[in-house]
Amino acid sequence: MNEKLYILFGSGPDAVGLVRQVTTPIAERGGNIIDLRQDVLHGLFTLFLVVDFSDSDTSVGELEHLVAEISERTGLDLRFDKYQPVARSAEKTNLLLILVGRDRPGIIAAVSERLRSHRVNIEFSQMIARESIFLMELLVDISRSTLPLVNLQATLHAHMAELGIETLFQSRDVFNKKKRILLFEFGGSFMDGATRTEVLRAAGIDEQAFRAIYPQGNSRDCLAAALARLERLPLEVVEKLAAATSPTPGTLELIQTLKTMGYQVALVTHAFALVAERLREHLGLDHCFGVPTPLDEDAMTFAGELSGEELGTLSRARILAELSARSGVARDDITLVSDQGFGESAPPGIHILFDVRLFLDFLNQHILSADSLVGALGAFGPPVAR
Repeated sequence: MNEKLYILFGSGPDAVGLVRQVTTPIAERGGNIIDLRQDVLHGLFTLFLVVDFSDSDTSVGELEHLVAEISERTGLDLRFDKYQPVARSAEKTNLLLILVGRDRPGIIAAVSERLRSHRVNIEFSQMIARESIFLMELLVDISRSTLPLVNLQATLHAHMAELGIETLFQSRDVFNKKKRILLFEFGGSFMDGATRTEVLRAAGIDEQAFRAIYPQGNSRDCLAAALARLERLPLEVVEKLAAATSPTPGTLELIQTLKTMGYQVALVTHAFALVAERLREHLGLDHCFGVPTPLDEDAMTFAGELSGEELGTLSRARILAELSARSGVARDDITLVSDQGFGESAPPGIHILFDVRLFLDFLNQHILSADSLVGALGAFGPPVAR
């Protein structure tokens, strides 16, 4: 076959229509694109093209001029070179490696060094690290590995566990990824300690007295304390406070990227269900579970008692079983990310911005009393150290 293959590659600021602006002039010169990789990373457009000019009389000099013209027109820094294809090895054995856990420096360096030491070649990777969450997928070739698959998996699992990273493997049909779910489990509040302190200070509520109302480490008693202060308050008041929340840009990017990578995203929280539902809408979550809200259906107000069964509906085993049955996803393909150990800092993965002014406006307009304001803060999850 008389192929004239070139690789065209480069990057620059993203804009609508860049792929068209690059590929159209190539097609007009008779170039046939036989491979393409393109991505946008935080506004940076990257592109790799393999082009066959065997049916074109375009010279190297003309190609150089063409690339320069495209670069000037698009603002991309583009280059080209001769491309020598490498035949695919019949001995190749692929493994899909998935890493999930709390983000920290050095994770990628650690796994890549471990793979190199066992002669495992990384062929493709993609990852997202936002809001304290790290998730990375690597398609690797283990045909020359120094270890059998079972030993390699054990070694990688143990090594990454030292960094607090869970390691998942898919060794069969790796180009057809399993359906997976990432489940965020929040036992504490969505409101971080600094925001809560700001609300309490502006409302003239003593923070130590507030903490005494919500017993640390006891979700049921915290929710009961919140309900006792919300009794007879119209549900729409807390619904408006929840509707006024917004996810941080990092949270939106995390959820959108997870979905792009093929993951379903689920949330289970000890906040009331009416709050959880607003978060589901804001984030486009696939599944969401909150504490059933005791209410007076005639008056559409909060009722003052927790039956004791509400938190039972949120037990980890029950939620995992329901997710598995509802989605047809195996239990081993549901990865749990918990907020335990995060203390007063924002929980992992889902960071929410609150409209502090709206809390205070409701207080100033006597829509909320100081007591019901304390209850409203508890509606977003037990405001205690995780």
